[in-house]
Amino acid sequence: MKKLIGLTFFMFFLSASLSAQKMYVWCQKDQTPTPRKGFLENREIDLVIFDTRIMTEKSKIECESETIIENLIDLIKETYPSASFNVLESDRFYQNPKENILTIKIAISAYHAAFGADVKVGIGSSGGNFVWGIFPEGKWNAVAGYSVMIYNYENGAKNKMTEEFGQVSSRPNTGGYRTAKNILNTAYIQANMELFGFIDKSLME
Repeated sequence: MKKLIGLTFFMFFLSASLSAQKMYVWCQKDQTPTPRKGFLENREIDLVIFDTRIMTEKSKIECESETIIENLIDLIKETYPSASFNVLESDRFYQNPKENILTIKIAISAYHAAFGADVKVGIGSSGGNFVWGIFPEGKWNAVAGYSVMIYNYENGAKNKMTEEFGQVSSRPNTGGYRTAKNILNTAYIQANMELFGFIDKSLME
């Protein structure tokens, strides 16, 4: 009986602690891409993006998941203007890729800001083992990261490449929400640079 009471109290405390932690999400600012003109020309690519983040009830969300995904898709298209993208719905993420085509799956594991170590609560996972490290206390912390899988099944091939990466940006609370918004965009831009670098390296002949 004592163990049951203790477990109930622990679960109540954990639930209250999680609900008290507040994440902040704003839409991405416009990012000027560097178009890879001619790269992946006339190659058909299935593209699917899935949001694995965990937002608490008290989170301040000014940009919904659908908008974040749409903005990232637009940026990918602008970065690879010569490719032919088939954008799939998010619920196709866990389905097997099609034969004789390229497939790029991107899981958004992080895109949010919080004060102190609370930021780690919102980080999702698609089964990877990426380690984010220690987040500074007493500062705004912003994170952006992806888990990426590229399936090159063209011409009967069976090549799969995976990578996880994330960026952390931290700054003292000198400008309130403006500080958090700016460092979130900084982390986002840096994560995208890693994303595009991985796609370039994986698919460049």
